Amino acid sequence: MVLICFCLSISNPRQSCLRHRGDYVYFFRFLLVTTKMSHIVVIRPYKPGDEFNCHEMIKDGVTSSINSAFFGNLFKEITFQVMILMAAIMFIFFGMPFTVCLLVIPLVIIMTYVGTYLAYTAKAMEVDQEVSNIARTYMSNAFSCFWVAEAFEPYMMSRSPCDFNYQVITENQFRESNIDVTSQSKRIVGSIGLLKSHSLDKGAWIKRLCVHRSYRRKGIASCLLKVAVDFAIEQGYSCANVVASEHTEGGRELCLKKGFELKQMYHKPIVGSLITVLMYELTYQIKPGDDNYVSYPKRLFSFR
Repeated sequence: MVLICFCLSISNPRQSCLRHRGDYVYFFRFLLVTTKMSHIVVIRPYKPGDEFNCHEMIKDGVTSSINSAFFGNLFKEITFQVMILMAAIMFIFFGMPFTVCLLVIPLVIIMTYVGTYLAYTAKAMEVDQEVSNIARTYMSNAFSCFWVAEAFEPYMMSRSPCDFNYQVITENQFRESNIDVTSQSKRIVGSIGLLKSHSLDKGAWIKRLCVHRSYRRKGIASCLLKVAVDFAIEQGYSCANVVASEHTEGGRELCLKKGFELKQMYHKPIVGSLITVLMYELTYQIKPGDDNYVSYPKRLFSFR
């Protein structure tokens, strides 16, 4: 109907309802919205009812690093040392044939995978418990918050979300745009939380930054990170820290790109010293020096 009106306005300008230049500008803006906003992602605060989708998405995000963690642990020096030590013990002390001693290689590989799998399963259970208490942990005071990224898309999609471009907007922008989403489905595709730190003076922790694997590389994580840092700035925090493992390289690079700096690195034991994970603690300094702070807070970036 809108296109028909536009065609009539071109064929008969005197009788057109789009006579003024402003009307044409408004029309093209409307056309832009209707064409580009068919796939949108809205960043909004968590609300009751989001638990189930958050559970599944965050759990999948934690367990998706199992394979990369397994190969990382498998090719560590200590893993080869364990193989050689076990083979030597079997050969020297038990007198087993050399070919039998070589069986320690697949045995250590299996043990490494089982240890990694159990460690990540335990981590997933811990995160699942935290997600169950989002309302109490993140939403019970004014200094913490939890946000989700909610995707609106057509009910009947013949292609994967990876094939579409999504416009990422805030909840306020969504309300002001008056976009009609009554005929669209919605799902939680991303999350992030910010908590007051008890160990850092005037500091905050950014946690649970996660995006569904089908919606990555679309700017969703960047916008979630911006919302969290802007919230930290508004609440008067001096810094916002985030911890990333060696197996979440994409998230770590994103944080460094958006103004975070490396604060420290440490090895987190998973199964004693045999299986460890290298952790990176990154910090975003909002107020580099509280005593002589005169500069304005850094702005990360704007929504697309």
